[in-house]
Amino acid sequence: MDKLSPMIKSVQGRSSSQRVRYLIGFSALIMVLFCSIVAYQGAHAYKQAVAEGDEKALRLTHILAENAELTFLGVDLSLRRAIERQYFNSLFGNNLPEYTEQNFKIWLNETPQIVALALIDESGSVAVAAHKRGYDHWLDYHKTLVGQQLFEHMREADDTFVFIGKHYTEDNNSLIIMSRRYNKLNGEFGGIVVAAINPDFFTDFYSSIASGNQRFMSMMLPDGTVLVSGPYASPDNETLSKRWLASQPKTGAEEKSETVNDGSLKIVSVKRLKNMPIAVSVVEDEEDFLASWRQSRFKDIIFLALFTISGSVLSFFSVTLAKQIIRVEESEAAAILASQAKSEFLANMSHELRTPLNAIIGFSEMINSGYFGPLNAKQKERIHDINLCGSHLLQLISDILEFSKGDAGKLELIEEKVDVSEIVNESARIMSGKIKTKNIHLVMAVESNLPILWGDKRKIRQILINLLSNSVKFTPENGTITLAVRMDTHDNMTLIVADTGIGIAEGDISKALSVFGQVHRSKSHEGTGLGLPLCKMYAELHEGKLLLTSKVGEGTTVRVIFPHSRMLPGKVELLKL
Repeated sequence: MDKLSPMIKSVQGRSSSQRVRYLIGFSALIMVLFCSIVAYQGAHAYKQAVAEGDEKALRLTHILAENAELTFLGVDLSLRRAIERQYFNSLFGNNLPEYTEQNFKIWLNETPQIVALALIDESGSVAVAAHKRGYDHWLDYHKTLVGQQLFEHMREADDTFVFIGKHYTEDNNSLIIMSRRYNKLNGEFGGIVVAAINPDFFTDFYSSIASGNQRFMSMMLPDGTVLVSGPYASPDNETLSKRWLASQPKTGAEEKSETVNDGSLKIVSVKRLKNMPIAVSVVEDEEDFLASWRQSRFKDIIFLALFTISGSVLSFFSVTLAKQIIRVEESEAAAILASQAKSEFLANMSHELRTPLNAIIGFSEMINSGYFGPLNAKQKERIHDINLCGSHLLQLISDILEFSKGDAGKLELIEEKVDVSEIVNESARIMSGKIKTKNIHLVMAVESNLPILWGDKRKIRQILINLLSNSVKFTPENGTITLAVRMDTHDNMTLIVADTGIGIAEGDISKALSVFGQVHRSKSHEGTGLGLPLCKMYAELHEGKLLLTSKVGEGTTVRVIFPHSRMLPGKVELLKL
């Protein structure tokens, strides 16, 4: 054993150091793996956010284009109605300005996007006009339009052409102008009908369908003239939309989108209207479509930082704890070796002591019986004391030997079929002398038809005798001891020994169950302190358990529970005492 101890410690030391290195490596691997997972999730979420932003831009462009198409078609319908009314008025000679102005006002109320209507004659003068409140200065009614692009262009165009352009009021506010030419009855140029549209109508609509702080849309003519843009004013976005529109085919109404990195990441989507010379554009800024992604990444960074800090702290404490465990394992190994040496020493010494003690007990009994001649009263008293002390010492040595075997793992069960009711009666008969001496009342409460128990008969009997001995020892005269055996609802068998003795304080129960632990030490309560620990050890050898409850001044109850796995088929009747 002495030669093997350093070798064992050396091997344990090497394996413990390896475990520490493995722990550090595993912690580092976990942190790297976690960081890689977070990075991968961030990259995947980034691609998904860009794809969702692109899809959102296309969807907004489509909705905005449909709304713009319907809006301009509605305005064009009002222009056609005005031209038709002007034609019939000329045809039937009922061309009164007040009638036309009244119609204009009705159409203005019916069409919310139109803020003003005007009829310009062939000389460029305003013949009839109407406007909504707040747009008094949208057009100078006393000034001719001859020479202006709007009038000159329409005079040269045919009546199928529709003009759309940007117009600035006298207050320097911008409006969208839409006009058509009308002819006289002889087919010559008769003038134009002009409708003014508030650009806010489109920006307000876009604000109602889009989200984000950087929302931007624009409506442009084929030459790049911006009719309306907003609601977030950004010249860079206007330039980007123009450049993107210029790079696209001049025909076709299919939506186009592209991600552009122009200082900051943007998604540009453009669509040309089918029936109007207008293109709508939507620009999604990274501040909007990457906002949730950045917020999630910020949380990831915070979590990663906390994880790294906590992981580092945990790794530090883990390494420290591992080193402590190494020291504890080394101490435990030494303690195990010492315990084994102690157990072997106690077993050997107990065996060696039992032989002379048996001789002492035998010789004292022979002397006391007069085998070597008669004794006087004093001699008989001393020989009796020698016999009692020898018997007590032999019991102590037997208990120590038994416990040492169990502590060393060498205690084995000699299993057989056990009739528990028979053992109960035997134990009661063995203890009957002591019970009667103290005038203690013994109550037997053993269920009938108990199953057969598979166990060590001698050790089960020893459990009952030890428990009864303790109860007799700590129960005063005229007290009561209850010995019961019953089956619980889980088919476990429970042996119960309860008394009305002096009891044990709750804080002392663990001490009573410990080796050589004696709660009540006095001459009247002699003992080895091994009775309850041995009972507990025997119960656990049978895969059972021992439970002790007690209260000072009221008594103690000990329950020994044997599991249902040790119950065998068949019943035995209770043997009467």
